[in-house]
Amino acid sequence: MSGRALLAIGCDAYAELDPLSGAEADAAAIFASLIRPEVGDYDAGRSKLLRSPTLQQVRDTLTEMLFANESLDTLTIAFAGHGAVNGGSFYMAMSDTRGRALSATALSLADLFRMIAEAAPKQTYIVIDACESGGLISDLNVILKSEVMGELGTPGVTLLATAASNQAAIEENGHGVGTAALLACISGEILLQDSMPALDLVEIGRAVSARVGAAGEQMPVVWGLNLYGPAGFCKNPHAGTGNAPLRSVLAGWPDGNTAAAIRRNLRHLWEPYVAISKRWDARSFVDALTPLLRGAGDSPGMRTDLARRVTEACAAQARESRDHFREVEVRAACAVALLPFADDSDVQIYLAKACEEIAQAVRMAVEDATAAIDTYSFALVTGGMGDLFNLPIRIAKLIGWAGFATHVQLDGGGPAQGAKKMLAGLITRIFETYSLSLVAMSDAQAPYTLTALTAAARAGLLEEGERILGHLFSSSVQCGGRVARADIEPSKILGFLLARTPPATRLSIDMVAQPTELVLVLIRASRLFGLMDEVDISLSQLDHLALNAYLADDFRSFGDEMISGGLNAVFHIGHDVWSVGDIETAWPLHPSPNHKGTRWTAVLASLLFPDRTPWFLLPAPAIIEAGHREEAARNLQASL
Repeated sequence: MSGRALLAIGCDAYAELDPLSGAEADAAAIFASLIRPEVGDYDAGRSKLLRSPTLQQVRDTLTEMLFANESLDTLTIAFAGHGAVNGGSFYMAMSDTRGRALSATALSLADLFRMIAEAAPKQTYIVIDACESGGLISDLNVILKSEVMGELGTPGVTLLATAASNQAAIEENGHGVGTAALLACISGEILLQDSMPALDLVEIGRAVSARVGAAGEQMPVVWGLNLYGPAGFCKNPHAGTGNAPLRSVLAGWPDGNTAAAIRRNLRHLWEPYVAISKRWDARSFVDALTPLLRGAGDSPGMRTDLARRVTEACAAQARESRDHFREVEVRAACAVALLPFADDSDVQIYLAKACEEIAQAVRMAVEDATAAIDTYSFALVTGGMGDLFNLPIRIAKLIGWAGFATHVQLDGGGPAQGAKKMLAGLITRIFETYSLSLVAMSDAQAPYTLTALTAAARAGLLEEGERILGHLFSSSVQCGGRVARADIEPSKILGFLLARTPPATRLSIDMVAQPTELVLVLIRASRLFGLMDEVDISLSQLDHLALNAYLADDFRSFGDEMISGGLNAVFHIGHDVWSVGDIETAWPLHPSPNHKGTRWTAVLASLLFPDRTPWFLLPAPAIIEAGHREEAARNLQASL
């Protein structure tokens, strides 16, 4: 591309106006991205980045850029800083701008338009990330004239304002939210289309408006005038990528309606897909994938074929991550997204096979973790005070996933002896180095702990399971059952740790799980290891503690953010229950998944989203007889 110039202006420092913190970073990020030949291909010699310039410096730079050399084909101007509407015109404030003299000390959009009209570049793109930038509509009359509109060769202008005329421009994480969305489009994190070699600011503006406007605090707006010819704001990072791993799921669909539905929903999966190796979010991934699977229709095998294609494409992306469990979680999320369709026999069979493959991937990841611990005993420690809270949860998560693999392979999904050896080896290493971190810290540990303990019981690892249970229950008694909410805000974690440290102080409802599922898991699991009497003795120290179990009616919704239906079983120690036996007697009969594919995928949902617990892993209360641990393990195996 020839005759392309970029002017990026960021103003943080002001002589009279309040300083900003992210405007220069916004301008620098836009400049660094677009100046690259493979992205914007703007002429580095004619392009400029100005940091907190004066008004005269901006005018001098524009004069040289527009008039000192041959005419431009494309001009892009990006401004980040203070902006304001005054006297029917929009002004961009420079470092020497005075609030009571905007017309004399700020760059008006009307003046900028006049310069552009005189220089007449074929296409001009203007991006303004500033408060009230939507007020630039007041200045459009400068270029809405017959001599510069509509005739062949007259200039085209596209404008993107990141805030409406009565809104402030918000900054987050060092960037304006509008600029962050713009950069996501330029980099390809947001997929716009893959059919054209370049992107236009109009289509980028629509995507920016959709992303930023969804938060409801700021609404970007975009205008295009005299738009003709090919797009040219920047190159399209997805051009010609129709055969890329994720896009390949579209290939070869015999049903045109199905292909159209998949194509329509695939774009919602793109952002979670791109984030897999960097900023993995299982919830957004599942929520984006489920509608895509729904679009596959009800033809036999079609939905599972689509799930298989997406899984393999996303697993390949996950292998780019340094997290050895990332591929495990991505494959699990793909399976969980199929749960709403688990009444279909093809889906049930597919899920069972998928869980076997995930179990094998878990074994490999756990073996990597144990090898890392063997190399460096403190491999699970990240450092800092955060480990006081996060390490116990990290350990529970690790043994919970190992427990899942053990369950599946004991069900015939792999070598059972290998699964038992894997789980036993992991638990041994945990006790060798991390026994002091085997504490009840958060309700998020509930599904991991239940999965691990039931797996240990099934595998005959009774001593190992008893030790885990003993450590966790002892710590829960010491803190009076005050464990953190599964969704505790990070900013409240330090306060939670301080409040539950002896001498304990009162914990607020936004910190502590009231009622708790984790303590209930430990109490009910005591029967698996013949520890009911020991637990009964300690229940007096948990007097008044509220316990809760959410029992789902329909496991097809077990991966949803909000599970519909179901029953909350609530118990109050010292009010309606006084022993493990009382809880078992009062435990309500409730459905369990009727197919192993559904059952193990529901467990995966609880490991991905630890605000739900797979209570069906515990056998019905009548199955286990007190004091008979070996018989309990055999009965647990039979019940599952």
